[in-house]
Amino acid sequence: MKRLIAILMVMAVLCCAMTIPAFAEDVILKAKIVSATQAVDKNGNAYVRLIINESRTLQGHAYNTGVAVMAFGANAKTAMNMKAGDTLHCIADGRDYRGRKSYTVISFL
Repeated sequence: MKRLIAILMVMAVLCCAMTIPAFAEDVILKAKIVSATQAVDKNGNAYVRLIINESRTLQGHAYNTGVAVMAFGANAKTAMNMKAGDTLHCIADGRDYRGRKSYTVISFL
């Protein structure tokens, strides 16, 4: 019985230690679209991937990088009319994963 309790305690500690919170923030995006790609997921639902340029600074050096902005559901229908060169103006949910930024459209403005 003591061994079982010890194993459960170790598992609980490992599960808590392995949990990594994902922080998200809502932002207003206004940027020129570099590329727009329409696709269908494995369930047959349409989505749109828009690429925009975002300015960043690393150790005092400024640079631009492409960032994905994904549109799903009703937002995908609106995004299907957008093309490279258009201006994207929306409220988006921003996420960082392993140092890479991406956005999901919440609402177009």
